[in-house]
Amino acid sequence: MMDLERKLNQWRKEGVLDQTAIERIKAFEKGQPQKRKIPLLLLIGLIFFSLAVFSFIAANWQAIPDLLKIALVVGLMWIFYVLAYFSEKKYFGHPVIFRLLGLAMFGASILVTAQTFHFTLSNSVLPWAIFIAAIAHYFMWRHLAYTIIAFFFGANTLTSFLPFTGWIEWSIFVAVALAWFYFSKDNAPKVLSWILLFFSGLLLWDLVTYDSPFWPIWTLFVLILLLFIVPADKQRLLSPLYLIFGAVMLIVYLALRGETELSLVDLNWPESIALAVAGLAVLALTFLKFRNIMWISVLGAMGFLLFDETAIALAIIAELSALAYLVLAQRKNKPLAPGFVYFVIVQFVIYVIYAWQRLDMSLFFLIGALLLFALSGSGWWLNRRKEGAAT
Repeated sequence: MMDLERKLNQWRKEGVLDQTAIERIKAFEKGQPQKRKIPLLLLIGLIFFSLAVFSFIAANWQAIPDLLKIALVVGLMWIFYVLAYFSEKKYFGHPVIFRLLGLAMFGASILVTAQTFHFTLSNSVLPWAIFIAAIAHYFMWRHLAYTIIAFFFGANTLTSFLPFTGWIEWSIFVAVALAWFYFSKDNAPKVLSWILLFFSGLLLWDLVTYDSPFWPIWTLFVLILLLFIVPADKQRLLSPLYLIFGAVMLIVYLALRGETELSLVDLNWPESIALAVAGLAVLALTFLKFRNIMWISVLGAMGFLLFDETAIALAIIAELSALAYLVLAQRKNKPLAPGFVYFVIVQFVIYVIYAWQRLDMSLFFLIGALLLFALSGSGWWLNRRKEGAAT
C-alpha cells in the first residue's frame, strides 16, 4: 500500500493523474479483499503437527493395513486440494504449494496402490500419470510450477521407454506433447513442449531398426511445420530454439566425424541425397516464411559432408556459417553474443581435431582473435560507407 501511495503522489506531481482520479483509485484498492496472513506461531505449530503425524505414519507404516495405507495417501491428496481451494477463495497461504503437495500425493497414491496389490510399475505408468496430471494442472491454473513438473516427468517418461520403445506409447506421447504445445498460450510451455517433441524424435534410433545418423536433423526439419500453427510472436520465441539446436548438431557432427569413424551407423547415398533435397526444401520454405531460421538448412548437406573422413569440408562449413552469421547480425544490428559463442566453440572443436599437439593453443586462438578483429573492422567499414551513402 505504501508503494501505491508513493506512485500516486509521483503521478499527481507529474500531472498524469488529478486528485479526483487518485481518490477513486484509493477507494477501489480499499475495497479489494486483502490476503490474510497466517499467524507465525500458528504456522510453526502446524508444521510441527504435520511432522509429528508423518513421523508416526512412517514409524508404523509396516503395521498399517494395506487398504488403510491407500486411504491415508488418497485422503492427504484431497486434504491438500481442499486447502488449495480455500486458500484461493479466502486469500490465505499459497494455493500453488497446496496443489503441488496434492499432486505429489497423487503420485504417492499410485505408487502405494501398485506396491499393495503387486502391480508392475514398468513401462512408465507413474511418470505418465504425473506428466498428464501436471499438464491438466497447468491448463486449469496456468502456473509455471506445473509447467516445470510436466516437463520433468515428460522427459522421465521418454527415458522410461528405453530400450524397448513401442510405436503406440511413442505415438501417444507425441500426441500429448503436441496438444500441450498447440493449446498452450504462455511462453514456457511452448518452449518446453517443443523440446519434448524434439527429443521424442531422437527415440527413432530405438524405435526404428534402420540406424540413421540423421534422426536429429530429420526431427528438426519436421518441427519447422509447428511454426505454421503459432502466431507471429510465438514464432519469434521459438526461432532461437531452431538455431541453437541446429548449431549444437553441427558442432556435434563435426566433433564426431573428426574424432571417430562413425562405425556404429550406416552412411549411404540414398539418404544423403534425400537429406540434401529436404535441406533445399527447408531453405526455400524458410526463405519465404521464416528467414530467421534459414541457417538450419545447412544441415541438409550433412549427408554428403560426413563421407569426408577428414571432416575438413564440415569444418569449413561450420567456420563459414559462424562468420556469415556474425557479419549479417552486425549489419542488421542484431545481438552478436549467440554468434560469437558459436564461433568460439567451433574454433575450439577445430583446434581439438586438427591442431591438438601440433600447434600451441595460444597461437591458434591468436589467429582466431585476429580473424575476429578483421571481421569487426570490415563490418565497421561497411557501416561507415552505408552511413556516408545515406547522408
